[in-house]
Amino acid sequence: MEPLFNLESIYVANVIGIVLIAVMIVCNLWRFQTRSRADRNLLMMMFLALVSCIADPISYTMKGLPGSLPRFVVYATSTWLFAANMLAVFFWVRFLSFHLNGGMPRRSRIVLDVVVSFGLVLLVINLFTPIVFSIDEDNLYSRTNLYFLYLAIDYLLVVNSLVIYFKSKAKGGFLKFFPIWVYIVPIIIGGVVQSLFYGISVIPTSIAVSIAGVLASLQNEMIYHDQLTGLFNRSYMHYLLAKFIKSPKFNVTGIMIDLNGFKHINDEFGHAVGDDALVMSARILKSAVGNAGSVIRYAGDEFIILLNTQDDAVVENCIAKIREYFDKFNATESKPYSLFVSIGSHKLDKKTETADTFINVIDDRMYEDKKAFYAAHAGMDRRKR
Repeated sequence: MEPLFNLESIYVANVIGIVLIAVMIVCNLWRFQTRSRADRNLLMMMFLALVSCIADPISYTMKGLPGSLPRFVVYATSTWLFAANMLAVFFWVRFLSFHLNGGMPRRSRIVLDVVVSFGLVLLVINLFTPIVFSIDEDNLYSRTNLYFLYLAIDYLLVVNSLVIYFKSKAKGGFLKFFPIWVYIVPIIIGGVVQSLFYGISVIPTSIAVSIAGVLASLQNEMIYHDQLTGLFNRSYMHYLLAKFIKSPKFNVTGIMIDLNGFKHINDEFGHAVGDDALVMSARILKSAVGNAGSVIRYAGDEFIILLNTQDDAVVENCIAKIREYFDKFNATESKPYSLFVSIGSHKLDKKTETADTFINVIDDRMYEDKKAFYAAHAGMDRRKR
């Protein structure tokens, strides 16, 4: 039986995918050395797409050839492609959760694992009883009863990623500069085209294109990050404040944090230790705030938190948690320094305040707290020395 596909076009599509992924890997080696949870999931997406772009033309080459070896290869590569397509979306959902929210709730993680495990179990069963796809006596592939159920799993994962994205957007916090469509649109188009027209193979290349869009968006985000601490920088703060001031749906409270005695750390231990103190402070603040707001390195040893609320209890709880986490750091970490903070807060009044007046108010309130601190710890005050 003559196969119903054009082998040359399949080779071309997948070679483009392989070259695209290779370029992305070479240009982003520095990113994967950081080993953040988000980047690890992105790396897994790239690995799956690369192997799929290799497996896909091999699978089509073997389809229609007689013998046990072609049959084994077609089964193995087809199973891989089904699994890899699903796992690529699985790691996409995880990447998005870590990138936008800093983590994934335990319940969501369990549900995600169960859904993907179910899909993998279907593929294992398919090796013995064709329920997703079958290979006939001519070693040609065809879809069977549960193909569209399996496809539904993939798109349910895509829908889940949209829910994560829009929930993050509604919070107004860790939205970042990340257009969701750069991943979703190529994946949807590739999946629809390949499902409707057998013999057209574009899903692995579509995934490669989607990952390229994600990496381009991440590259754009770099201009809004502080290189030392990994926090957002002042440019991002101004972007957020402009958005908050214009939109009636966002209620924001600003918290300014300044390190007390930071000059002493630099003078006593050197600037390398001072940089370490800033990095530790950033980690403490990110842990204390979580996904309740955005943590920004404003300047030097000053940080600003933009909380997505004006609820007094939530704000007070956040400030108490910040102080608690710094106290815990001083009590448990074996650093040559201790970290003490002054804190000031203020609710943004969008009717009467500009971004500059808002920052000035929380700055003044932070300095009131700093004066009280140095009044009680006069020996640490080196600001005028």
